[in-house]
Order: sequence, then C-alpha cells, then structure tokens
Amino acid sequence: MVKCVTITSTHKYNCNQMFVAKFQQITSEKFNNDKNGNKPFIGEILAGTATGSIMNGTMFKREGLEPNKAYLCQNVHEEYEGQDQVRTTVISAVSLLELKPLMDQLGRGVLSFNDQAPE
Repeated sequence: MVKCVTITSTHKYNCNQMFVAKFQQITSEKFNNDKNGNKPFIGEILAGTATGSIMNGTMFKREGLEPNKAYLCQNVHEEYEGQDQVRTTVISAVSLLELKPLMDQLGRGVLSFNDQAPE
C-alpha cells in the first residue's frame, strides 16, 4: 500500500514513490497541444516505480528541463471532479555519477497502472 502525506486538502505527496526518468516530447496527434501550443513530454522510467510519467509541455520548458536528461521525480496525486489524478514533478537533475547508485537504491524502472483509473 502506498502511503501519502497530505499537503493540502486536495494535494498529496507520494513519499514512497520517487523514480528516475528521462523525457521525450510526444509527437503523436493522439495528444493535444496545451494552450501554449506545446505537446506533453512522456518519461521513460529508468529506476523506481511511477504511477504516471507525463508532464505538461509548457511546464517542462518553463522549468528549464531538457529532453533525454535523467531526473529524480515524484508523483503527486490530486483529486479532480472526484477522480484521483496523477501529476509528475521533477525534484532534481541526476548526473551520470548519481544514476547508478539511484538505480541500485530504487530498483528497476516500473510504470505501475492503477486498475481504478479512468480510460
């Protein structure tokens, strides 16, 4: 079972699920552009377990993040219209020297799906 710490009445920080991912911008027409014309970025999980790995394209660029660079991330679960939504946030960039120890500590990369998630 995943333990979360409540930050506000609607935001939860998932303290047990840090993961390392590298991101690529989606080019598929199956995904819509955001209001600024940017497609989302999707993360490849390199280490640890994530429940989501998609980041808004504008936020990715605004935070100065770079494609194909490793980042230590976390998932934040938010309730929206009665449904649990997962948001991916970046904690820190991960250097090549830090990557191997993090991979050893967090285990292999896994994207874990919630069976109750909407389709």
